[in-house]
Amino acid sequence: MARGLHYSLRALGGTLGAQWERERRETLFLMVPVALSVVPHAAHLPWWVGAGFFVLFAWRLGLVMSGRWLPRASVRWVAAIACTAAVMAHYQTVFGREPGVALLVLFLGLKLMEMRARRDLFVVIFLCFFLLLTAFFHSQSIATAIAVALALYGLLAAMLTMQFRQHETPIGQRLRTVGIMLAQALPIAAAVFVLFPRFGGPLWGLPSDAHRARTGLSETMTPGNIAQLSESDDIAFRVLFDGAIPPTARLYWRGPVLGSFDGLAWRALDAGARPGRPTRLEFGAQGQAIRYTVTQEPTGRNWLFALEMPTRAESGPARPLLRSDLQLVSPGPIVERVRMTVVSNTDFRAGIDEDAASLRDWLALPTGFNPRTVDMASRWRAEAGTGPGADERLVDRALAMFGAQPFRYTLQPPLLGRDSVDDFLFGTRAGFCEHYASAFAVLMRALGIPARIVTGYQGGERNPVDGYWLVRQADAHAWAEVWLAGRGWVRVDPTAAVAPQRIESGLRLGRFAADEDAAGRARSMVRRLWLNLDAIGNAWNQWVLSYDRNRQQGLLARLGISAGDWRQVAALLAGVLAALIGGVALLTLRPHLPRDPVVQAYESFCARLASVGLARGQHETASRYLARIARALDDGQLAEARRIVAAYERLRYAEPSPDRAAVRHLRKSVQAFKP
Repeated sequence: MARGLHYSLRALGGTLGAQWERERRETLFLMVPVALSVVPHAAHLPWWVGAGFFVLFAWRLGLVMSGRWLPRASVRWVAAIACTAAVMAHYQTVFGREPGVALLVLFLGLKLMEMRARRDLFVVIFLCFFLLLTAFFHSQSIATAIAVALALYGLLAAMLTMQFRQHETPIGQRLRTVGIMLAQALPIAAAVFVLFPRFGGPLWGLPSDAHRARTGLSETMTPGNIAQLSESDDIAFRVLFDGAIPPTARLYWRGPVLGSFDGLAWRALDAGARPGRPTRLEFGAQGQAIRYTVTQEPTGRNWLFALEMPTRAESGPARPLLRSDLQLVSPGPIVERVRMTVVSNTDFRAGIDEDAASLRDWLALPTGFNPRTVDMASRWRAEAGTGPGADERLVDRALAMFGAQPFRYTLQPPLLGRDSVDDFLFGTRAGFCEHYASAFAVLMRALGIPARIVTGYQGGERNPVDGYWLVRQADAHAWAEVWLAGRGWVRVDPTAAVAPQRIESGLRLGRFAADEDAAGRARSMVRRLWLNLDAIGNAWNQWVLSYDRNRQQGLLARLGISAGDWRQVAALLAGVLAALIGGVALLTLRPHLPRDPVVQAYESFCARLASVGLARGQHETASRYLARIARALDDGQLAEARRIVAAYERLRYAEPSPDRAAVRHLRKSVQAFKP
């Protein structure tokens, strides 16, 4: 085994012994890029898929090292059936992106067990090419692109290895050749990326899993589900402000609006999605118009997040819609990253002209739930009456109750029973933002005040490297809205009455500050490094991944080409490709005769002498040239010149393959020679 390992390492370096047949050493060279092709999938597939592949990989590697026979066809058939059955049992199907990629990874491992001829090696390489393409199903980050590029580099080097005959070149020269090939192809790839017509939707979206929901806010809210997001640093969206930035306490990013309560969970009202009379919006003269760009990660939903209250939103040809519940939505599910330019105004009044019919849905409560809360609301209403300003006083009384009584803000609240609001208000008095928003909305409805819950995000963190605001899943938040006569829908955040630091500083920043005091400078350095890496990733997202159909059409319009005229686009693409391919051909197809390093060193020696008037004639040999100029040199110079000429004649004429060390010594001698 040790002897086989020794020979295999020799094969990797290109120094091949007679003990290794060609197919075996090519297999060994191919194993590294095959493993690199599977690595980008390891974090996204079930653990047993990766484990199964690497068991097969290790098995095949052991066979290469030891020189043993490959397993029988019957063994491979049994393994293939077992892999298919395992994928079917896990996914309940073999169709779709996830099960398809899992099958491809396992079958690649099985293909390694039947590689005999060079044709099998090429099949494995092409399987790896396709597997690298599927890596972008899971992630299109710059880290994934780098991992794919490394695997692609190795696969191309393996293909180049198979083109050599029995006498092979060293591995360093192979890698340099592949690098030159990729550098030549890079301008052509860039031109195709910029000019090739782009599709309006995802290329690989399949009905079974194209619109699968991602981690984030849900269309329902029960006490505890937003708290589960508090530990997630996943990016929900990024924001770049064009001008002044509002304080953190005013950064309320509005999302799904929930108005139906069944006693346990809040859900969206069907009335909010029905087309009807739009909610009336009025903007005051004191309001601040804020312009910004939102880059939202895919969610699988049609929710868009904007600073309250958006007055204009643009996102390519698909214009966002503002529903009657003031939720901003897109025409279809968001299955890829979306860029949206928004203008919001912070001074607004919404729904002043609502009537009793339109407010009825925002007053409904399930019967038989939370009797203590309903009784308390009845007493409060009897004490406040129904005169002007009574509803405002009741709202203030509820907020004062949260601030005066021993309510506390915690990410790990006690469990609640069937009457969750009663248990919270009169029992545990400990919870997260959804506990406070839910209890406040139920209390308001019991008081006869229309109320609803708004979920979204609050706050964010500014990255000083690129100026973008990062809004994470940890910034998820829930607050309430109540309808007051003469004022319309008014935002009320009961969490601010209990934990104002959560609103003023943000959840993650407050937690980080505490950690900063405990961890010291080391954690600060890690944070700065993370912000720099995030800025790099954001630049990748903005300039590469966000180059969609709309931006391509804008570029073509600036070039004076209509994006809808495919003839003009095709002519432009063909012309650019012809110019690039012609330029690369002129640089690469021109014959380049290899120059002898010994001759180069001697010519440099002659050039140094020519600079002082001792030029060599074209007819002169090295010895005759030195004899002619000997009188012009002092004794030290002449001795050094004789050593250089002797070394040159020995390496040039006496040795068929000059030693590299001797050539390097000649070059150093020439560089040190000063006539």
